[in-house]
Amino acid sequence: MAQFQKFIVLALLLLSNLDSKPISEKDRRITILYVCHLEGELQFDEDGRRGLATISEVKRREAEKIFRERGGVLLLSRGNFFESTEHDKSFKLMKDSLFDSILLEEEEINYFEKNPNLKKLNLPILSPRENILGLDTEKIFDLDGIHVRVNSYLLNKIPIQKTKQIHVNLIFPEKDESIDFSKIHPEIPVIFFLPREKTSDYSFHANVYTAHCPEKKGMLGKIHLYFRDNKLIRESQEMILLNTKEQNQNWIRPHEEVLKSLDN
Repeated sequence: MAQFQKFIVLALLLLSNLDSKPISEKDRRITILYVCHLEGELQFDEDGRRGLATISEVKRREAEKIFRERGGVLLLSRGNFFESTEHDKSFKLMKDSLFDSILLEEEEINYFEKNPNLKKLNLPILSPRENILGLDTEKIFDLDGIHVRVNSYLLNKIPIQKTKQIHVNLIFPEKDESIDFSKIHPEIPVIFFLPREKTSDYSFHANVYTAHCPEKKGMLGKIHLYFRDNKLIRESQEMILLNTKEQNQNWIRPHEEVLKSLDN
């Protein structure tokens, strides 16, 4: 009887961990954390909601989990990073707040082009268009052998070396952009980050996935991608509620270093 009880306990533990861990030692788990519009809200308020410090702490925790397994984690956003009056400080915070890639909006690109010294900061930014400073329009991350491409368009504007195989393409499309699905590579899964009302337009195409943008402030999107033999075998999605008065039972302590950057 005791052995049977131990078996039941072990089975329940395995089931409870099924969504959080790879199902094979050969699997790689890639976690994508994302927001579609930061809307310039860089300050950490008294409740902790919407603060970069809170988002950065979620990234740190996810990276710690992945370190014990196999895979990687990315924190992405689609621009609107400007704080109302402190543009230079806003750009510096992109790097301090642990973002891996931020696709700039037109206003941000224009400001960057007028202030080329910002390029020396080596910021995690991408441009959706060609620009006079030669900012990258796409980036490829190598996460434990899984190559993740991030950009805002379907076709490459910059040729990729043939030796660099892409295993998944993450796309933050331009607003009202028309997508030609016939150009999607049949062997490369594509994930589009979209407003919820647009996701159904993409749901009937093979090898195409959608992740809907957080619909209100104080939320962070999260995607788990599982790969086996460099192929995507399953994915899961959820929204993380950041700290609010209503959610203080799930308090996320802000990232201390980012808090220091916000205070400077």
